[in-house]
Amino acid sequence: MPIEWSGLSPELLLPLDRGRAEPLRSQLERGLREAIRTGRLQVGERLPSSRELARALAVSRGLVQECYGQLQAEGYLSTRVGSATRVAAGGTAPPASPSPASTASRLDVDFLPAVPDLGSFPRGDWLWAQRETCRAAPPAAFT
Repeated sequence: MPIEWSGLSPELLLPLDRGRAEPLRSQLERGLREAIRTGRLQVGERLPSSRELARALAVSRGLVQECYGQLQAEGYLSTRVGSATRVAAGGTAPPASPSPASTASRLDVDFLPAVPDLGSFPRGDWLWAQRETCRAAPPAAFT
C-alpha cells in the first residue's frame, strides 16, 4: 500500500535551478521522471495537487499542470476526475540498455518527451470526418 502524504512527501524534493538555461518545466519533468524510475515514488503513490506543488516550488500552477499532463501522456502518471494524480504502473523500471539485436526492431513503447500517445488517436472520428468531407465534396475536388 503506497504512503498517503498530507503535504509534499520527502521523496518529492525536487530542486529547481532558476539560473540554468534549461526551462523550469523540463527540470520538473526530469525530476519527477527520475523519482518514478528510481522508485523514490512508488506505483500508486499520490502526488500533490498542482496548486500545492506549485506553491511549494514557487512556480505557476499552469507549469505543474503541463508537466503532469506530459508525464501522463508518457505513461508515468495516471489521473481520474475527482481523484488525486498517482504514479502509474509501468513507468518505474529504469530503461534497459538496448542490445544490438533489438535496435533494429520497432519499439513497442516510446517514452520520449513531447511524443503523444498515438494509441488513443480517435481513428473512428477521423474516418467519419474524412467520409463526410468526401461525400460532400464536388467531383472537381478530386482532380
